[in-house]
Amino acid sequence: MAKDQGDKQGIADKLGLGDVFDGFKPIKSRVDMQGWNSDHQFFTVALNNVPDPKLIIELGVWKGMSCIHMAEVIKANDLDCEILAIDTWLGSSAHLSSAGRREELSPENGYPSIYKTFLSNVKTAGHDDVVVPLPMDGNSAAYALKRLKVQADVIHIDASHEYESALMDFRNYWPMLKPNGMLIIDDYAGWPGVTRAACEFAAEVDRPLFGSHGKALLPKNPHLSFDLRIRGKKRYNRKDK
Repeated sequence: MAKDQGDKQGIADKLGLGDVFDGFKPIKSRVDMQGWNSDHQFFTVALNNVPDPKLIIELGVWKGMSCIHMAEVIKANDLDCEILAIDTWLGSSAHLSSAGRREELSPENGYPSIYKTFLSNVKTAGHDDVVVPLPMDGNSAAYALKRLKVQADVIHIDASHEYESALMDFRNYWPMLKPNGMLIIDDYAGWPGVTRAACEFAAEVDRPLFGSHGKALLPKNPHLSFDLRIRGKKRYNRKDK
């Protein structure tokens, strides 16, 4: 369902962002629907188990494929929900420390331009009515959102792969999760630093952690549990993302 422009204030209005997509025409050469674990079952599980979700926050967006999938789930279930997409679109540490990775950011005069790919992907997919980009680093965004008393129903964190940074992201965004909300953690069981941070944080907040290869689910409600199917799966050949 598209954002109601009537008496409901959308997240873009609340944050004073305006309509980023207004007048934007997708750049055909920049459309690139590439991502990792972007259609994981936990997105649907989370949205199906949160009552009347209104806001999803995604930290770490890349080219927007998870946003696009969540938007599809939102519309398929006729939910009145928006996605706040937070990223610097400047790349990760791997894009500097790993040889040859810098070009993935499509630098123009040395400055990454992957944001244009994200905008073009979302607009091409037809989900610019529910996706709201916020180009900002995660720490600054968390500080501002908490000051503005923003609360989310689902938060998907797919940012740093380093233990310290991942743990800080979990601590920063957990307070913004509603009492019945769900935190989805990307790169669980794929990156040791993220996996360690996820397990430690779950113990820190005394909540059950439901893990699968690629993502973990951490419900804010301590009494919520899931019946998950166990099956073997070949582990993907990880490289620095």
